[in-house]
Amino acid sequence: MNVKVSPARRAAFEVLWRVATEEAFASNLLASARYDQLSREDHGLLQELTLGVLRWQAQLDFLIERYARRKLNKLDLEVVLALRLGLYQLKFLSRIPAHAALNEAVNLVKEQKRQSAAPFANAVLRAAQRESELDFAQLISDPLTRLSVETSHPLWLLKRWQARFGEPETRALALANNAAPRVAFRCNVQRASEAQTLDWLAAHEIKARASELAPHAFVIESGSLSAQSLPVREHWVYLQDEASQLVAHLLAATAGSSIAAEAATPTQQQLKLLDVCAAPGSKTTLLASLLPSNACIIAADLHAHRLRTLQELSSHTGITNLQLIQLDATRPLPFAESFDLVLLDAPCSGLGTLQRHPEIKWRVSKTKIAELAELQTQLLAQAAQQVRPGGLLAYSVCSTEPEEGEEIVAAFRQTHTEFRDVTRERLLELGIEPAPLLTPTFGARTFPHRQNAEGFFVSLLWKRK
Repeated sequence: MNVKVSPARRAAFEVLWRVATEEAFASNLLASARYDQLSREDHGLLQELTLGVLRWQAQLDFLIERYARRKLNKLDLEVVLALRLGLYQLKFLSRIPAHAALNEAVNLVKEQKRQSAAPFANAVLRAAQRESELDFAQLISDPLTRLSVETSHPLWLLKRWQARFGEPETRALALANNAAPRVAFRCNVQRASEAQTLDWLAAHEIKARASELAPHAFVIESGSLSAQSLPVREHWVYLQDEASQLVAHLLAATAGSSIAAEAATPTQQQLKLLDVCAAPGSKTTLLASLLPSNACIIAADLHAHRLRTLQELSSHTGITNLQLIQLDATRPLPFAESFDLVLLDAPCSGLGTLQRHPEIKWRVSKTKIAELAELQTQLLAQAAQQVRPGGLLAYSVCSTEPEEGEEIVAAFRQTHTEFRDVTRERLLELGIEPAPLLTPTFGARTFPHRQNAEGFFVSLLWKRK
């Protein structure tokens, strides 16, 4: 039986299926060559549908159960995904005609050889179409459960945020997570000067402004950079969140800095940097561009395929002074000499990156955070062994949770009293007002709803001589 499904909706279904069944990340799938043949309009709709469904999944599932009058676990996954796609268009995309959203969702069910479920899917979506306005306050009596549905975040996560921030800020953070991230970038001066890049953007009606969070970072305010545009194609720019860029700038102590004076090696020696968990290489390559050209930079990672990705990035961006090494950083590291600068951008929950990776909030749990905290503790202990007296150690995670940030550093300093947190001093030296970023204990934090950047924790630690 031939049914009509648009390329964008079929592709969105494919991506959502792989996210659900393979633990894949939507952003990686959306950027794959598989969908290059789609028109610009279809690719835009594919991205909107996929990320929109993942961002609003909890609310969509509440609606499915409401109109289906049965629990989600009683439905086939193919039917659930098609209904999520149809409901997202009906409830969130007013520019799409309701009949198109409804008909193509039903056709998706048929295309997945679930013809017997097509009338059911049609009935669910028509019921949703008839009920255009919903008052969740009338439908859900428990405030936290209602917040979970309204903001489409898991209950356990909202509960801990509410205890930490209060309800208004928890709501603001959750809603910010559901917004599309703004595009930030840095200029790759190995390929083109900053002035040349900014002139090209202005000539093509792309308005960019300097970041208030990270030095030499920029944010696009209007217009867009496509993968085929000259600055992206020729690697004049590198798309990187402002908070991620800030981590590298904190570690790359500039000449004349009071911290740099303590950390600097004698002028006749070569500056040495170790990036313990370097791949995919955003911070590594930025650090390489900020440090002296003769600096020795060792980029390590556990997985060979991730190091290959880093090698490709360094080749594209013109970085030539990286030495790549595969190692397990939870074990004693194989370096006879210590390093002036050490970066540990540790594996983490990724809860600070929900704007780009909304599926993470449906995968992470309290147990997973505890497991990651144990891993982070091991990695930090090993990384600290490589810092020479007078050197600097940066610990960072793209997580909103203190168990992966402040609490890791607090426990570390109890057993490593030779390290002092100098995040505040370094922020001041970069010309950044520390107060909005500093935590009550150690390090600094960014949040999507406060800084309009990814949720990052970073602590810069100086080792006494």
